[in-house]
Amino acid sequence: MTDTKLNHLDVNFIRSCFPTFEEPLAAKTAFFENAGGSYVAGAVLNQLMHFYKFNKVQPYGAAEILHTAGEQMDNGRQTMADLLGINSADLTLGASTTQNFNTLAYACEGLVNSNSEVIITDQDHEANIGAWERLCERTGATLKVWNINTKTAELDLESFEALLTPKTTIVCMTHSSNIVGTVNPVDKVIALCKPKNIRVAVDGVSYAPHMWPDIPSLSPDAYCFSTYKTYGTHMGVMYTSEEFRSQLTPQCHYFNRGYESKLLDGAGPDHASIAALGGLGDYFSNAHQHHFGNTDQSLFEKALQVSSLMHAHETQLCNQLLEDLSGLPVHVLGRDHTDGREANIALISDKHSSATLSQQLANNDIAAGNGNFYATRLLERMGIEDIEDGVLRISFSHYNTSEEVARVVDTLKACH
Repeated sequence: MTDTKLNHLDVNFIRSCFPTFEEPLAAKTAFFENAGGSYVAGAVLNQLMHFYKFNKVQPYGAAEILHTAGEQMDNGRQTMADLLGINSADLTLGASTTQNFNTLAYACEGLVNSNSEVIITDQDHEANIGAWERLCERTGATLKVWNINTKTAELDLESFEALLTPKTTIVCMTHSSNIVGTVNPVDKVIALCKPKNIRVAVDGVSYAPHMWPDIPSLSPDAYCFSTYKTYGTHMGVMYTSEEFRSQLTPQCHYFNRGYESKLLDGAGPDHASIAALGGLGDYFSNAHQHHFGNTDQSLFEKALQVSSLMHAHETQLCNQLLEDLSGLPVHVLGRDHTDGREANIALISDKHSSATLSQQLANNDIAAGNGNFYATRLLERMGIEDIEDGVLRISFSHYNTSEEVARVVDTLKACH
């Protein structure tokens, strides 16, 4: 044990953990495209390349090279379970969150019928809308929409409660929108639904990069996010509770039904990507040791502590951006302050298209994209006419710096 502890994120140490910053192009680029995919931690890259170099074989065989490959994959899976504080059996690894939600919706066909109601929101990424819409089309269930408040772009709990009926079977919602950024009251939704035996499936893709999910405390029926937005390889992570999973229709090969972790595995993802998840555990462990010293805490506890520092750093940067943009003719979708929101800012300008703003930033080596970001229904509800041009999105990660934010502000001021 040691008394060493930093009360702030050491961003220089963090950036040293990402080999990308050693490359000239990345070194000169202020990267604010993080909601589309983060840079990959060096520890993850090391394990990914090790697998491809030494063990790119069909795993789990008698030969040493096959056995070793399987061990690396098992370690990656267990590491992700440990990072989330869940049992490995509750974890499904898929190619993406979109695929995982689609698989989950098919698995729910035995739970819904023409007398059932499924609730979605119009604030979500399409991945957590379309899959359930198609489920209702297949089964005859009624699809109900928890609409945003068009003045705030947020989801009001009162309007949700009004949607609940004895027929409500599944509720699907985002933890935080990839456009609006507000942290939604998922805990309160679950508290309302659990006594009524209503299942809650949560999309954490836009939440997990900013605050590591506490699934044990939240206790959802399903929770999904993407590791390529949390410093890892391109994969989707899906938690399902054992009790919920027991009611689902298996989506795996029939001979794999005896394996809990394979019940929702429609098609296994890249073996190396699974093995590389072990590096994500190394990244959180190394960051925790640097900031808090040597402790005997669990990997889950370490991830939560490190994530708190990350979140505080991002919030400080986000606050800097919002304050410095306050005098410009631009409009932020959602809250114009950092209370109760993540560091993911979507805005529109009175003077320029979102594409023009994105290009102006790019001309100054700043990466921030524009578009609808697969949240077309949200933008339509907000009255944005050109859905393809959409919004300019400035999305933070913990390796961003105050100097980079200043570059964004200077560029936007110059073109207004």
